[in-house]
Amino acid sequence: MNLPVFLIGALTSNLIFTRALGMSTLVVSSKSNRDFIGTGLAITLFTTIGAFFASLLTPFTDAVPLLRPLCYLTVIALLYVAALLILHACGQAVFVRFRKYIHISAFNCAVLGAMLLAGEQLLSPVNALLYGLQAGIGFLIASFILKAVYPSLTSEQVPASVRGYPAILIYMGILAMALYQINQ
Repeated sequence: MNLPVFLIGALTSNLIFTRALGMSTLVVSSKSNRDFIGTGLAITLFTTIGAFFASLLTPFTDAVPLLRPLCYLTVIALLYVAALLILHACGQAVFVRFRKYIHISAFNCAVLGAMLLAGEQLLSPVNALLYGLQAGIGFLIASFILKAVYPSLTSEQVPASVRGYPAILIYMGILAMALYQINQ
């Protein structure tokens, strides 16, 4: 695997910038210095494992495509419960510290989106695993980018009518257009 190509793909094919999947979670997690890393890592875990299972389930859901989202949501729910059980088995202190990342990340639309896209592209399990990893790392990169400019977009110098979430959406939209042009 070529690491620079993988990282460029994670940025230019990013679910945040290409489809706006996971945008609300990104904005919420970027407010805190620690939460954006934990949330990004948890989403990376869920997109990676979720995309892998999507590639395994796709052949079984081809006959009835409407069942695919339901199957994927079931996988996400099982991953959510498994992650909480693993955290709980690690001890009460670990469980209390990291459970918020599991709660906010498991049912994020970026996770379901990565699964749907991996299934739609009929990826092999290994390629789906890499696709999910790339989607999660792309989310983490977007988190770092937004974290860097968040104070400026929410400062008093920005007009009140666009301060905060509207400014973030405008900024991310402009960044998405620039990345789209790079990808062409």
